[in-house]
Amino acid sequence: MTAIDAQYGRRAVRWLALGMVGLFAAAVVYINPLAPERNTPDQRVAAAATQSPGTHGGDGLTDKHDGYTLSPVALPDQRGKALPVAFRILGPDGRATTAYEPVLSQPLHLYMLREDLSFYQHLHPSLAGDTWMVAVDVPDGGVYRLYAEFMPRERAGSGHSTVLGAPFVVAGDTRYAPIPPPAPSVKVAGYTVRRMEGAADGVAGRPGVVRFQVLDASGAPVTAIEPYLGAYAHASVFESTTLSLTHLHPTMPANAQGPPGDGVLPFHTQFPQRGRYRLFLQFKAAGVVHLAAFTVVAA
Repeated sequence: MTAIDAQYGRRAVRWLALGMVGLFAAAVVYINPLAPERNTPDQRVAAAATQSPGTHGGDGLTDKHDGYTLSPVALPDQRGKALPVAFRILGPDGRATTAYEPVLSQPLHLYMLREDLSFYQHLHPSLAGDTWMVAVDVPDGGVYRLYAEFMPRERAGSGHSTVLGAPFVVAGDTRYAPIPPPAPSVKVAGYTVRRMEGAADGVAGRPGVVRFQVLDASGAPVTAIEPYLGAYAHASVFESTTLSLTHLHPTMPANAQGPPGDGVLPFHTQFPQRGRYRLFLQFKAAGVVHLAAFTVVAA
């Protein structure tokens, strides 16, 4: 496991990172007057233990949950594109789990998040024997976290997938990006994605709904949104302090009725605690999966 000890000040941030045992060893110093105050990974886990979890299957802040363990085999130790990641999921018996029930049409989802929430990837690894393998992009130095979401075959029908997480560090000077303030819309690849509630706060601890509308360059609703992972959109939400993962569940699965004629993508929400969240929305149009990121405050 990686041991990361970080202390932050308002005007300067200094990181000392001890590399993954058997994988890499690196010392990293960051100086960034704009970096927000944050907790260390150990403090995040402790804080999450005192708060309502985002999912019954875990929130990705630990590599062990409900008898299952994320066991890294290879993690990136440098910046670059298409860097190898390999890991196993160990079951309660200590053996690698190789039988999975699909979750959103995939046996396993892998999310990669940079600590300042400025970079996000959603990938679908391939299982080679008992090891999951995939290539990831690492745009800059810093602290990253992997989240593996899956449902073992023996848990089929439980309604709750398991989410495990593991951090890793890429050496090198870097500048953290501040989290953008809440905005009513964002632009991506010629589309405008509008949050229909505007920049209004969400409600912590209570079920709710958040809706997004996809508009084309002329401002007209996109009526040809294509199915993606068994629905018409996918959304992952990360709390900015703990980095805990909360899933939003689409209210409109892909079906024979076709895509929404008004370009509206609704999701059930339940923000587990008060705070700032970064929401990553993915939708597919013209054969391409697009990513739109929003900041939402839960009060």
